[in-house]
Amino acid sequence: MKRHRTALVSLAVLVVLALAAPSLPRAEAANAEFVLTTLETLQENYVDPVSAVTMLNAALVSLKQRTGVGPFDGPIPKGVSEARAAVLFTQRFDEVFSVVRARYSATDLAYAASAGMLESLHDSHTGFIPPEAYQEEKRKENGQAAFTGIGIVLMPRDGQFYVREVFPESPAALAGLQPLDRIVEVNGRSTAGQSTDEVSGAIRGQAGTTVVIKVDRANTVTTLEFPVVRGPIKVPGLTSQMLDGGIGYLKIYEFVPGVGSALRDAILSLRRNSLRALVLDLRGNPGGLVEELRNIAAALLPQNSAILQMTNRNGKTVRMETMEPPILPASIPIVALVDEGSASASELLASALQEQGRAVIVGVKTAGAVEIGITVDLPESAGMAVTVARLLSGKGVRLEGHGVIPDEPQSLETSALILGRDSQFDRAVSLLKTQLGRRFARPHRLAGVGL
Repeated sequence: MKRHRTALVSLAVLVVLALAAPSLPRAEAANAEFVLTTLETLQENYVDPVSAVTMLNAALVSLKQRTGVGPFDGPIPKGVSEARAAVLFTQRFDEVFSVVRARYSATDLAYAASAGMLESLHDSHTGFIPPEAYQEEKRKENGQAAFTGIGIVLMPRDGQFYVREVFPESPAALAGLQPLDRIVEVNGRSTAGQSTDEVSGAIRGQAGTTVVIKVDRANTVTTLEFPVVRGPIKVPGLTSQMLDGGIGYLKIYEFVPGVGSALRDAILSLRRNSLRALVLDLRGNPGGLVEELRNIAAALLPQNSAILQMTNRNGKTVRMETMEPPILPASIPIVALVDEGSASASELLASALQEQGRAVIVGVKTAGAVEIGITVDLPESAGMAVTVARLLSGKGVRLEGHGVIPDEPQSLETSALILGRDSQFDRAVSLLKTQLGRRFARPHRLAGVGL
């Protein structure tokens, strides 16, 4: 099954985990044929033509990088037919496997070769997704609990690890963890000197098990300890709240199914509570479904506003516009927050708001990972993401590799985090306060890796 979507997949991390430490037992069924199937799927769907010889040689390079062993006869010669290239690749794959089979399974090599082949395209929306990660992705798209953990977003900053967001009604929320808590220990082990993967790996775990989190909290003298019972985690589409002075706050986590409708409901609720201005938080949002992007843009932008321009593999260009009047009046100002984790659909939304003059963009440059992709099933319950269209902003600006530049640059200052404040949010409130002509201030808890 294929689903059209715009989302950033963290391919490098997924590939390393799949090769080094697969967590689920599997039948050793994947081999060179798996790689050839991946190539065939790529050729059938990818927006640009790809050379079989070039792709298969990239797969061989990846095998050598992973195992230290290359094929005896070197790369596949240029100019051979696709059928011949497939035969030569199979021979070379089997040669490498015969040398390293004591250390790696054929499935390990097939996954590494497929990943390297797709990575060689240097395309933000094309890559191999190992089985466990792919099933998590499918559960997320279907609105189900995607993984087991405690329900926080981890934010590394200057060698420290902060709680960026606590999902509502999650185990972490029930235990008492708060945004901007600085995690100092996990299960008795200091987080100092650890990588993000190490800390997040220690926090995640099987449902029903307990992880002990120690944190430093602003304005609290002693370190706080929270035993948290892990459980199934469903990433929320959005959260909203009304702040002082008629300022509404909307955090969109991902463009998952139903988030467009949820945003409309949230806006109507905020308006019933005398909404005067809106902070729209897109930080850390990796993207999601195109349909949800359209729904959200239509709720905020004037009718017939351009959202994006899309060119498919046949060279046809389509322009996506909002189709109905917005539910947020133009008289209500918007400040949108973005950061380096804002990718794909969230970048397109920020760009459309900026190009239409509907919002002031605050934060740091976005990820620059903007294409239209689909996810496609592969054997062994694995999958792949494939770019099927090139995207421009509504006014024709290339965002892939460039990102959205904020109107008001503002970093997330560590000195503010230590005090329990969000400098980017504070800047957004200050701008809206100026527009509204009122004086009020309220620090906001921050809304990276879901845990």
